[in-house]
Amino acid sequence: MISKIKITAKTKLCLRNTILFSILISVSAQIYIYPFSSRFVLGLGVVAIGFVLAITERSYPLVIGIISGILTTLIRSFGLAWASYSYSLEVVIQFAPAAIFYFAYGMLGTIFPLYKQNKSILRLYFSLLGFDVICNLIEISVRSMISLDAIKIIVFTAIIRAFVQCMIFLIYNYQKLYIKKSEHQKRYAELNLMVSKIYAEAFYLQKSTNDLNNVMKEAYNLYEMTKGEAQVSTKALSIAQNAHEIRKNNDRVLKGINALVENVEKTEYMSVSEIFSIISDNTKRQIESINPNIFIEFKLEKDIYIRRYYDVFAILNNLIINAIEACDDKSTISVIGEISEKELALIVCDNGTGIEEDVLPYIFNIGFSTKFNQDTGAMSTGIGLCHVKNLIDDLGGSIEVKSQVSMGTKFIVKIPIVKL
Repeated sequence: MISKIKITAKTKLCLRNTILFSILISVSAQIYIYPFSSRFVLGLGVVAIGFVLAITERSYPLVIGIISGILTTLIRSFGLAWASYSYSLEVVIQFAPAAIFYFAYGMLGTIFPLYKQNKSILRLYFSLLGFDVICNLIEISVRSMISLDAIKIIVFTAIIRAFVQCMIFLIYNYQKLYIKKSEHQKRYAELNLMVSKIYAEAFYLQKSTNDLNNVMKEAYNLYEMTKGEAQVSTKALSIAQNAHEIRKNNDRVLKGINALVENVEKTEYMSVSEIFSIISDNTKRQIESINPNIFIEFKLEKDIYIRRYYDVFAILNNLIINAIEACDDKSTISVIGEISEKELALIVCDNGTGIEEDVLPYIFNIGFSTKFNQDTGAMSTGIGLCHVKNLIDDLGGSIEVKSQVSMGTKFIVKIPIVKL
């Protein structure tokens, strides 16, 4: 009965890394010198194998040592044969001890894994130093070249080579941390934008709930006032009951949203410059997918940390989205932040289609919109600018709009610093 051998994903990864690293080391080993006019070779492959074994545990060090040693010997002997137009066993034997060096290095790397030493740069340094010295001593023993001078050069070379390996390791680690930090910042920015949108919706839902509460009270008061008129009082009571049910549903949704927002990891304060940076990165990606010919710029001279940064996210996002939708090719959008002792001014302006003068008084009304889906003909919800107005009113601020058809639009938001 033939049994099937299953190769796990981890084993495949280790084998792939082992082969790739072996080739890399063998190629690096072709950069070498002959110190003190002898057959002993000092190659860059030693730096490569030490670095490789220090950064990864998903490989087979002994196999790397064997493959690297064989490939290094073959490549060097073929290189010499090519140059001299002759190939013989003597040429291979000349470079064979180099293979023994890599065999020994792979064996040491298996017994004393270098990746376990990389938590401390000093431990890694002395481990690399020890590997280098031991393996070179084994090689010169095979070559019958042991002498005090040879040992001195081996130790001196190992000290320098281990230092170079540690420097490369530190640079590699720094680059890896930088990439990880960049990815984290990107996810953090996207999370903040998402939460700001949820926050804006929750704010609007809260306002609607308060309005429903007022409707319920007024309907119930009407019911009390018209008890003698059965038809009117019954209708008023029905309205009050329906408003009460809707309010309860809204309350449940609000509790869920608030719990979601509260559980999201966030800082207590954020600087305006960081808000601008996050929105800038996100908006530029959005513009690239919609119309790459639109140019957007962000300007901020001073900076300040604020607590209610989600409000600012929501305000700017809505105004910028409106500006993008109003722009065509070669249009420009400017987002400017001006900070004084008493207020934060946010200015969003564009040179797009503009807003007609007779429409301007209604743009902050709930449900009012001049935008529609060109494919379906469905009107926009018309709650974006209403959101903005509600948030600004809650912050005790003001919003002003200036616009001319075909000339563009300018929104000026002013919010008291104390409210932020």
